[in-house]
Amino acid sequence: MTQISPQEYSLQAPREERIGKVLVVGGGSSGWMAAATLATALSRDIEVQLVESEAIGIVGVGEATIPPMQKFNRFLKLDERQFIIDTHGTFKLGIEFHNWGRVGDQYLHQFGAVGREIDALVKLHHWWLVGRQADQSADYPSWQECHVAYHAAKMDRFAPSGPNKQQLRNRYTHAYHFDAHLYAAHLRQVAESRGVTRVEGLIKGVERKGENGHVSAVVLEDGRKLEADFFIDCSGFRSLLLGSELEEPWTDWSKWIPSDRALAVPTKRAEGGLKPYTQGIAHTVGWQWRIPLQHRTGNGHVFASAFSSESEAEERLLATLNAETLAEPRLIKFRTGRRERAWVGNVVAVGLSSGFLEPLESTSIHFVQSALERLVELFPTKRMDASLQQQFNARTKLEWEQVRDFIIAHYKLTERDDSEFWRYTREMEVPDTLAETLQVWRDRGHLAVDGGHLFQIGSWASMLIGQRFLPQGVHALADRDDPAAIAQEIRKIAAECKAAASQLPTHAEFITRNCAAREMA
Repeated sequence: MTQISPQEYSLQAPREERIGKVLVVGGGSSGWMAAATLATALSRDIEVQLVESEAIGIVGVGEATIPPMQKFNRFLKLDERQFIIDTHGTFKLGIEFHNWGRVGDQYLHQFGAVGREIDALVKLHHWWLVGRQADQSADYPSWQECHVAYHAAKMDRFAPSGPNKQQLRNRYTHAYHFDAHLYAAHLRQVAESRGVTRVEGLIKGVERKGENGHVSAVVLEDGRKLEADFFIDCSGFRSLLLGSELEEPWTDWSKWIPSDRALAVPTKRAEGGLKPYTQGIAHTVGWQWRIPLQHRTGNGHVFASAFSSESEAEERLLATLNAETLAEPRLIKFRTGRRERAWVGNVVAVGLSSGFLEPLESTSIHFVQSALERLVELFPTKRMDASLQQQFNARTKLEWEQVRDFIIAHYKLTERDDSEFWRYTREMEVPDTLAETLQVWRDRGHLAVDGGHLFQIGSWASMLIGQRFLPQGVHALADRDDPAAIAQEIRKIAAECKAAASQLPTHAEFITRNCAAREMA
């Protein structure tokens, strides 16, 4: 066997192979998230530059997030208090759904675990079902009532939970609502303080290398060329590099998620308590979001142009607002689906340039976050190893399809027949992966999801039970206790959760004391 001396062998890439410059194409939330991430993760000898134009607006409706964003903030070493102040943010304990299973129904997709488990082997939702069958009185607790987050949300209460999740008081988590424009500005400050340079300009062309087709530079309207070794496409729906230049094929999911339009409009903050949750209110076609911020409320209506005109949608939206509008409704057109690959050559698309799923479960910003986490993990050299790209693309595809299935299930599992739109979604065929998940749940209340899924058992159970899709049987080991005694235990858990939530300050009080925006103080 040939011996390799230390002088001939190194685990490190030769200096000439190392990335020297990364160019982020596009600003907004995704662009500045990318710039801040790279500035934090990469060595200082790698230049990070961002090009954007003030002449191009940002979509800017992604004002609601999910709990993994706490991890992203910790990675960037953001001060949560200052983050909330700068973005006029509020806290979020879940998403309240109205009219999805039936008109008049209401449930909360709450963040966090159940108040406590009864048994180490059998999950609580099985015991809840056993108790429900034994105790059919009207005041038997709903599934939601077994969660602290539900009671806190209904009482408009909030304080961050502590690290000891064995304590009932800490068995929930939180996400955020914020102004997307202010969020981009906040991250710009962070990124620039860590060495990112910003270039103002409109891109009119792209230059590529002849030998491998890699992008070598983008050309601005004024003739300037911005060269780089690696490009992050954050150009939004235009997908300037991945879609327009590299022509990466599009996988369309509109047959399962037919919505292709959204109207967005801000209103004054509604009177009453400051709600620590997002609302998703289903209409005859599509649904409406309501997101409470410190200084205003974000509102919008997602709908399908095949089932509703834009004027009808605007009429629906304006008729259901609960406060005075601050601007005219803004129309956003989109396609539901994704590029087949997010990383091609020396271009990685992040955010809307790689795909779009409607904001029903507040996942748009999370897709940016998870793509950046993968990119940091698999960060390349100039060789752009095919194995890294394949790993990145495979994991991206899997995550998008798993979230896609969760979104589709909201539409499929409806009993509504009051419009052509709901009849279509109720009767449509769904992806095989979702069909399997629903069948396993229907048979015995189990879920065919593993630890890699973004949405775990708590999220799926809340949605499935909330939309009346109950299992036909429970875990085979849920026959070890008396059903009447189980029902009493469920009542105790619900009461304990309510008592724990009642000890929290109101959401408005917490923000006023700790993180009120300067304009609100």
